[in-house]
Amino acid sequence: MSNLKAPKRTGPCPCQSGVEYGACCQPYHRGEREAPDPVSLMRSRYSAYAAGDVDYLVRTLHPDHSERSLPDELLRSSLRAACRDHRYTGLKILGSAVDQERATVHFAAKVFQKGKDLSFSERSIFAKIDGAWRYLEGSTD
Repeated sequence: MSNLKAPKRTGPCPCQSGVEYGACCQPYHRGEREAPDPVSLMRSRYSAYAAGDVDYLVRTLHPDHSERSLPDELLRSSLRAACRDHRYTGLKILGSAVDQERATVHFAAKVFQKGKDLSFSERSIFAKIDGAWRYLEGSTD
């Protein structure tokens, strides 16, 4: 995790759940437990971008995600740049639908790069693998 952006355990979680980071996304980032549902995974991935936690972002990618075909260092370099070059200032969950092994989470993310608003909304698809939810793919609205 990047020391420059790491949230404080007692500070607000970057996912904007209203809960302290230490009681929200930090246990997922540390690998202490898996996100129990797709919305929690979505929130924790957003927090990982805000915190610069590239390891978590890689760990929570589904094996069939298109970026998994990249060489590991290229994938990590791309994620590090996304974390470093952007400010993640807000997340709103707009809806979700879950069946047994697949789920969709619709969200809006506030993202800025050098003061330029790059905010977007996306419908993310998550799939379970070995009992854990993983990010499979997404499409922007």
